[in-house]
Amino acid sequence: MINLDSLVSVVHLSVANANQKLQDQNQELFQRFFDQIPNEESNLQGSGQPNSDQNDNRILYRPKYVTIEYPFETSDGIKTMGVDVPLLTIVPVTAPRISEVRFKTELEVGVKEDNSLEIAFPSTKKGGLFNADKSSPSLAELEIVIHADDPPEGLKKLIEGYDRALRAQIPG
Repeated sequence: MINLDSLVSVVHLSVANANQKLQDQNQELFQRFFDQIPNEESNLQGSGQPNSDQNDNRILYRPKYVTIEYPFETSDGIKTMGVDVPLLTIVPVTAPRISEVRFKTELEVGVKEDNSLEIAFPSTKKGGLFNADKSSPSLAELEIVIHADDPPEGLKKLIEGYDRALRAQIPG
């Protein structure tokens, strides 16, 4: 028999570890859509102020772009121009999360002398050919529900800003 607290702790720890893995995947979003650039490469920080000693420890990111030929009509006919499109604006972005974990099983429950609960999975006794136990085997079911969340509000605003910059490049 095992302690009920131990079983609950193991399940909780497993869910916490799975959630951490999902968070790590969300952090990889920056590597997919942004290039990290050396701090010296930029003379201005996000505030528009020149580099100072307190800003030297910031990590700078530049969006990854693709250039797409965009047609537009002129008096000379249809021409094309290159439009720099941030990947972040054309690839769907979702943030998966574990919203629910269900653990169902049949358990034998016992109480120790210190009034703590102990549990065990029921054993399936197998006898010989003529005296086989007719009890059903222990069934366990683990269900993890993962939903795709909307991106965080800050990421939505960032994408909207890049969308506006993209629209400004397109004539018409």
